[in-house]
Parts: sequence; structure tokens; C-alpha cells
Amino acid sequence: MIGLSVYVAIAGGLFIALWKYPAVALAGVLCMFGLEQWGQATTPFFAQHHTATNYLIGGILVLSLIVLGRKKGFSIFAGYPPVGWLILALFLYAFASAQWAPRSDISLNLWASRWPYLIVIVVLSPLLITQSRDLRDANIGLLVIGGVLTILLLLFVKWEARRIVLDHELGNPLAVSTIAGMVALIAILSDPWPESRWWVPFKWALVGLCLALVVRSGSRGQLLGTILISIACWPISRRLANVKQFVVLGLAVFFLVAATNWAIQEYSSQQTYRADGSRWSEHAAEEGVSGRLNNAMLLLRLAYESPETVLIGLGNSASYDPRVLGIYPHFVPLEVLAEEGLIGFGLYALILYYVLRSAVRSFRLIGDKPKERLLLGGLVGLCMFTLALSFKQGSLLLNLEPFMLAIILGRYEHILNCDCILARSGEESAGQLVSPLTRLPAI
Repeated sequence: MIGLSVYVAIAGGLFIALWKYPAVALAGVLCMFGLEQWGQATTPFFAQHHTATNYLIGGILVLSLIVLGRKKGFSIFAGYPPVGWLILALFLYAFASAQWAPRSDISLNLWASRWPYLIVIVVLSPLLITQSRDLRDANIGLLVIGGVLTILLLLFVKWEARRIVLDHELGNPLAVSTIAGMVALIAILSDPWPESRWWVPFKWALVGLCLALVVRSGSRGQLLGTILISIACWPISRRLANVKQFVVLGLAVFFLVAATNWAIQEYSSQQTYRADGSRWSEHAAEEGVSGRLNNAMLLLRLAYESPETVLIGLGNSASYDPRVLGIYPHFVPLEVLAEEGLIGFGLYALILYYVLRSAVRSFRLIGDKPKERLLLGGLVGLCMFTLALSFKQGSLLLNLEPFMLAIILGRYEHILNCDCILARSGEESAGQLVSPLTRLPAI
């Protein structure tokens, strides 16, 4: 009963908040798979109806877009970035390539099960961000919902080794650790209440719990990504212009390492890799990396057996063919190169270029705006985190968050550009230099 009550409280909180802050629905999308595992681990109904949470979050997202559309009109579609069109082109090409995959029936069945997630996560979710405030609302929603789920999943469900025990199966440890990593990154980098005394100790306690959940799930990539990206993106979110900032960064690094070390010591004995020791051993990590690379290189060698497949690829989800791998290779860039060929990989490379360009341009626009730097630091951190995870888990169809965040970053660049135009227009108006024909692009 407690499990259902908490589930209803989270869903009800999202429903109430969306009427004033529609962008919080983005937090619901990012936490969807964590909420799903909480429901299935505590309530028989959700264990029997696996897609109930997905429909719920999808409905909340659509309702949020309707509310936002009534407030903003058609401006929610304005500022759609070039990277968004490239992403849509990549997925359209991937779908077309599924027609010539060696087992097109398997490929098309996968598309039949994944297209709703593609629409919700990649196509609709980025439309929630129309101004800087929307991004801040989404960050706060992620901290609240993701933070609550982190505590619940760490302390109030049954675990077997590194997986949550659901009704008749085991949960996906990578999904819950990814949520914990994103919450930690937003708490560290976006820091919605940096001047609040109560927030600072709560923030670091939350970060510690997030790291504990990542370690509890045995997710090595998520752990390394959370720590390294927090450090790498710190100069984006804050100026390192004095000794105090360097001291704060040093203390943050020390805390992250100490919390990680404690969590590994606490949980490593429960995560035996095989007879040769802990999942956290160097040998286990090397085996995991080499296994993924070997699978990806096998797929790539098959693609390069003929000029046609070099150009157009083997076909999306060709790796699922039992004669190939029987599953995806857990390495998205090489998967795209093999299955979508040079055409698809060219689109993928352009997407990465536009993400980098948006990050650089946005940083130049907000160098002297502390609040915007916090937002940009968190957003770039999430982009880097989800992109890094695509090098060690999932497939093109299972790693949708990097593409969603790439579009949001492109929209955020457009928002910053419009803000700069507005600021310049205000300065010209004050000096009576503005033309009556000046028009500001819709946001």
C-alpha cells in the first residue's frame, strides 16, 4: 500500500505542477523507467501491466504540451534547431534501412515496440523548453522526482545482487543508475539554490545517495561518468577566477571520491562478478570493455564485406539476427556505422558537431550570467553523460535521451540568442536608436 501511495503522490505531483510549470513533464520523462521499476517492485498491478507507467508519463507530457501551447501558441515550435532535423533524418533513414536488414521481421518488430518512445522522448519532449525558466523548472522537477526515487529504490525495495526484484523478474540496473547519475549532475552543476544554506548540505547528501545507488546497481560507466563529467563541466557552470572556487572544486572532488569509495566497500561484496571476484575489480571492467568492442567490431567487419553495405549499412537492428550477434553490440557509434553505413554515420557525426557547436556558442553568450551558466553547465553535463553511456550500453533505438538533450541544447542556444537580441533592442531603445521595424524572433 505504501508503494502505491508513493507512486500516486509522484504522479499526482506531476499532474498538479504541470498546470503552472509544464516543463516539469520533462523530469517525468527522464525518470519514467525508475518510476516504472518502483511501481513493479511494490504494486502487483504495475507488475502485471508493464506499460502503465509509460502511458501515464506519455499522457502527462501531451497534457503539458497542450497547457504550454495555450500559453505560448505556435511559439513552442519556433526555434527548432538544425540538429533536430538531422536527428529526425537519422531515425527516418534507420527505419528505412530496417527494410533491407537480414532479418527485417525482427527489425520491424523492434521498431513496432520502440516507436512510441521515439515520439515521446525525441520528438515531443524538447518542445517543453521555450525559455530559460522552463529549463530551470525541469531541473527542479528532476531533483525532486529523481531524488525521491533514488532514496526509495536504494532503501525500500528488495535487491538481488545488482538488480531490483520485481514481481516475477529482475529490474534493469542501468536504468535506475542513469537516473541517479542525472540527479547528481543537476544537483552539482545546475545547483538551483546556490545561495540557500539549507540546500547545500541537502545537495551533498543527495549526491552521496545517488552515488550509493549507482554503486548498488553495479553500474561502472554511470559511476565514472558522473564523477568525471561533474569535474569537466564545473568550469562551465561556475567561474574559476579565484582561490575560493578552486577550493570548492577540490572539496567537491574529494567528497565524490570519498562517497564512491564508501559505497563500493559497502556493496561490492554483494556483487560477485563470477568466481573471480567483485564486479568492481579491474579484471571485470576490462572484460566488459573488450566484450563490447569485440561485438561491435564483428558487426563492422560484416558491414565491410561489400561496397553496398559500406555505404548504406547492413540495416537497422541487423545485429539482432541470431546468425550475427542475437542482440545489440552495446556500442552505438560503431553500431550506426555498421547498420546505417556511411550515410547514417555521416548524419550521426553531424549531430555531434552541432551539439558541440551549440555548447560553445551558448557558453560565449552567457559568460557573464551566473544563473545561465548554471543551467548550461547542467544541460551540457546531461548531454555528455547520456552520450558517454551510449558507448557502453544500449542501441540506437534504446538510447534516445542523448538525441532529446541535443535538441534541447539547440533550442536553448536559440533562446539565448533571442535574449541577446532583446537586450540589445532595450539598449538601443534607451538611446532612441531602435527602428520601429525591429522585430524579435518568436521563442
